[in-house]
This record gives sequence, structure tokens and C-alpha cells, in this order.
Amino acid sequence: MVSEVKKYVTSCTVCQLTKPSQSRPAGLMVPIRPQKHWEYVGVDFVGPLPRTSCGNAYILVFVDYLSRWVEVVAVREATAQVRLTTAYHPQTNATERVNRTLKTAIRAYVDDKHTTWDRYIPQICFALRTAPHESTGQTPSMMLYGRELDTSLDLVTQPVWDGMEDPEIPYPESLRLTLQEAHDHARAALEISHKRRKMHYDKSRRSVLYAIGYLVRVKTHPKSDALANFTAKLAPLYSGPYRVTQVLSDVNYRLAKSDKGQDAGVYHVVNMQPFRTWNACSNNCTSLTGQQKKTFCLLLRT
Repeated sequence: MVSEVKKYVTSCTVCQLTKPSQSRPAGLMVPIRPQKHWEYVGVDFVGPLPRTSCGNAYILVFVDYLSRWVEVVAVREATAQVRLTTAYHPQTNATERVNRTLKTAIRAYVDDKHTTWDRYIPQICFALRTAPHESTGQTPSMMLYGRELDTSLDLVTQPVWDGMEDPEIPYPESLRLTLQEAHDHARAALEISHKRRKMHYDKSRRSVLYAIGYLVRVKTHPKSDALANFTAKLAPLYSGPYRVTQVLSDVNYRLAKSDKGQDAGVYHVVNMQPFRTWNACSNNCTSLTGQQKKTFCLLLRT
């Protein structure tokens, strides 16, 4: 009787969509290991920011995963719809750290003149490209071009190059060797960084795997709307059920609405929980009367 009741109440739809999970977050870290430039690129928008005199209100950010070279463009609108990272899991995008650094630098530059932020993008980019990255141990300029970019101080303190190449090593070969050495050093440093971060990250995580056809519920991220008398605090914590239609990796899954089969997008396992249906336990609840079922469901909801 106890096992039958347990199986029945765990399949309550309302309870599954409104009660928080008490388990550790799902999904172990899966590091991205680039082997060449621009093999993996993170893209993201920052904004909206105060519109400048040039009409710009957003910052479009590109980051190369290997060299950590950044390209930043001030734009007027953010109209892109394609999303390649999983929904509500920004940790998968390398631009998130750059975005924070950008906003910190802009805050320091603009003071109280908030509509002038796009004037300082070139200076901020130069600083990011010439600063050693903590993961690679190299500057993005060295990783991408095989040399350091000259700062204003370098132009004053360093001797002027006469333009003559080393006769023993032609410049193309010298550049290739320099880049090869920088890349090998960066890959080794990135691997050490990945292992260290993964060990720390996985301590508070659990491994969860879903098969194709499995039913799940997805964490919602509602926003309050005073005009509609809607508050996020009272909204369901999950939506669903959804069915797993494609296993993209150990942590990323493509889902579809279980009733219509309509594609629902790609989700990270941290935002997913198993969804148990009534039918799964109906055969085990045959001894319960209709009134008993209502009573058990009511007790679980309160």
C-alpha cells in the first residue's frame, strides 16, 4: 500500500511543476577544448545601454575560445534570434566573463556621462588584447599574431627596429615557430585550467543522463507583470512535460512538447528534471478508490 501511494503521488502533475527540486544540480562540467583559432567562437550582446549620439545602444561581443581575442562592435539594435548556447545556461558562452569586464571598464570610463560609452570601446579592446589571460598565460595578441602589440609606452622605451630580418631564420618560419610555441603552451595551460575548474565544479554536481523518448520538465524563468497581476513568486517552477528527441552531449538535449511534438529547443541538463506520468503508476494504484486518489494528491500539494 505504501509503495503504491508513493508511486502515485510522485506522478502528480501539479506537484511536479510547482515544487522545487531538493537534489544537487545536475550536469558535470564538459570543457570545450579548441585546437585552432576561431574553431569555437562565443557571440553575445551586452545591453541595452543608454543610446549614444551615434545611435548605439548595444555591444556585440565575439571571443575566440583558443586565443581569447575579442572583437567588440557598438550597434544600434540587437535583433539576432539564433541561439547556439543552451537556454538559461550562460556559462556555456565564453563571452560572459568578457561582458562583465567590458561593463566594469565602461563604468570606470564614463563617470556620469552615460551616453558616451561607445567612445571608449577601442581603448578597452586594446587593453583586453594585450593583457595575459589567466587560462592561457598568454596575451591574445601573442596567441593570434605571434607578437605583442606595442603600447604607447613601448613606442617610447623600446629601440627602433631597423626592419632587417635574422639572416639565419626567415621571418615566415620565425613567425610559425613563435605561434606554434605559443599555441602549445596555451593548450597545456588550458588543459590544466580545465581540470582544476572541473574538479571544483563537479563537487557540487551530479551526473544525470536521459535517453531519447524520456519525459522531462524544464525550469521556468518567469517575470512579474504588475499590469497583468502576475508575480513570478507564485508562478510554476517548471513547465512540461517535454520529450527528449535528441541527445547532443552528456549535458545538452533537444526537447519537444510531448503532446504536439513541436520542437522546444535545446536545454542544459541543469534546467531539466524527470517527469513522471499518471500512466506510469496506474497499474500499481488499482487498489485506491477515486476519493483516496484525490485525498493523497491534496495532501502532497499542501
